Amino acid sequence: MAGTRSGFYDDALVYDVLHAPGTAAEVAGLEMIERRFVPEKLRARRRRWLEPACGTGRYLHAAARRGTDVVGFDLLAGMIEFATARAPSGEPDYGASEFFVADMTDFAGRVGARSVTMAFNLINTIRHLPSDKAMCAHFAEVSRVLAPGGVYVVGLSLTAYGNEPPSEDVWSGRRGSLGVTQVVQYIPPRTEGNLHTRSEQVISHLVIERPGGTEHRDSSFALRTYSMSQWDALLSRAGMRVIAAVDEEGDVVEATDGGYALFVMEPLGRG
Repeated sequence: MAGTRSGFYDDALVYDVLHAPGTAAEVAGLEMIERRFVPEKLRARRRRWLEPACGTGRYLHAAARRGTDVVGFDLLAGMIEFATARAPSGEPDYGASEFFVADMTDFAGRVGARSVTMAFNLINTIRHLPSDKAMCAHFAEVSRVLAPGGVYVVGLSLTAYGNEPPSEDVWSGRRGSLGVTQVVQYIPPRTEGNLHTRSEQVISHLVIERPGGTEHRDSSFALRTYSMSQWDALLSRAGMRVIAAVDEEGDVVEATDGGYALFVMEPLGRG
């Protein structure tokens, strides 16, 4: 049986299978970043990681299996149901895990003030927030939950307006008899009109292979864009300070328009 339907984020299992490859290495990179930028005194206590918009919680599951307490939330109840069901438990060496439904602009009350060692939001997920106002609300919530000395790690692709052609990525994953491939096209803002909308169009085509047949799903969405100067201005307005821009292994890099980097940040006044 074959079919075509729309939607990407509405199927937690497909999403999880697609994104699972490489998770262990990415979590090891996050641990390296934590060791380099979070004070040892804070790390010596019970470590607690937070992931806003965590999806199926794959990073947090891996971290919990390595002994870290974790908390994650997502706007989609299906993702949180999947994350909760798959959370590691029952072993003394596992960290505690908690998942709940919330928006990226309103979650601190569920997490707890100054309780988080490190928060992270990778692979442009933060760019789903549609405006600077929403971004500032998000950073205010993060600032409330970070412990003194804690950091927020944001993975962001910066836009080189007018100098980026459309691009394409292909992702794939398999779990048992379920195989998922995603072809993603990115259409950056290029015309003068699009410079004002600051919107990158993302077009996704999923191919889902099961024993019963192949299914195709198409969807599209927009991500807000930031140049380096726009990102700096936003962080200044939001009261956040960049400690360093790093790669996935925690090595310092130069963040430039047109490139991707992990920004290690803390609220202003804590440095």
